[in-house]
Formats: sequence, C-alpha cells, structure tokens
Amino acid sequence: MVNEDLKTLLVEQKLLKSNFLKRTVTVDFYLPKNIHPSELSLLLINDGQDLSKMPFDEMLDQLIDSNGIKPVVCIGIHAGADRKNEYGTANVLDFAGRGAKAKAYNQFILGELLPYIHTTYCVDQFEQKAFAGFSLGGLTALDMTWNYPEVFSVAGIFSGSLWWRTKS
Repeated sequence: MVNEDLKTLLVEQKLLKSNFLKRTVTVDFYLPKNIHPSELSLLLINDGQDLSKMPFDEMLDQLIDSNGIKPVVCIGIHAGADRKNEYGTANVLDFAGRGAKAKAYNQFILGELLPYIHTTYCVDQFEQKAFAGFSLGGLTALDMTWNYPEVFSVAGIFSGSLWWRTKS
C-alpha cells in the first residue's frame, strides 16, 4: 500500500514477524513528508485494517496540509485472526477467558514494534506517544496507556469495549 497522490504523507505497509504473537503482523505506516525528527509525535492505532475504510490517509493528509498540525507518525496495526484474545486487558481475562494473548500483544508493541519504528525510521524519541483503538482495540489502547504511562501519555478510545468484566 503506497499512495503517491498524497501531498504530505507517504504510506507504507510492512509485514513484521512477531516472536511474541507467533504470527506475522501487517502494519501500515503513515509517515509525514518533510519532517524534523525532533518535532515528531507517534500515534499507534489498533484495528489498522479498518483505517482504509475511513479513508484515514486522505483525512490525515488534508489535516496536515490545510491545518498545519504538528507532524505525527501514525501506525495502523492490523488485528490478527485471534483478535478477541490478542485484545483486552493484559492482566485480567474477561469472564469468557478472552484476552488470553493480550500480554503477548503488549510485548509485541513494547519489545518489537516500538524498537522497529525507532530503528527503521531513525527516530531516537518522540515528542509524545499516543495509543488509540476502536471497540476492543480501544480497551487495549486504554490498558496499554494505563499500565505504561512512561511510554504512552495519551489514549484514544472510540466506541470502547469498556464492558470487560470478570463475571458473566
């Protein structure tokens, strides 16, 4: 996925092998053109496979072009086939046992994806890191931000599955 028509963005799709998740993760990178690494912020987005339906790339390109928002690297992380187990809260399963792989998902984000981003795009640190998601992806973003405040300072939850509970 590369869109040459965007004024301010370069969009790349990469496949990352995850030892923690034991699968290949598809990741979309929305990279601002003409950036200064010291100004960059980072936004990770769960359910990245759905961003093209918005269309996220065109919306972000228009926001940057017309409103001059600060540059942000947006990362759309595609959910795996076992989404209901990879998403959730890492330390507490729901009453049906969902979220069994949420801890491995957190390890993927912290131990594989973030180092990959820093190394591949030569960014030592970001001004700010945010994590967002829809539904269960929103719950996961909230859980990550809550449990790793030294890493993420902002959570974006859209129609969050905040019904997560230990009792039926």
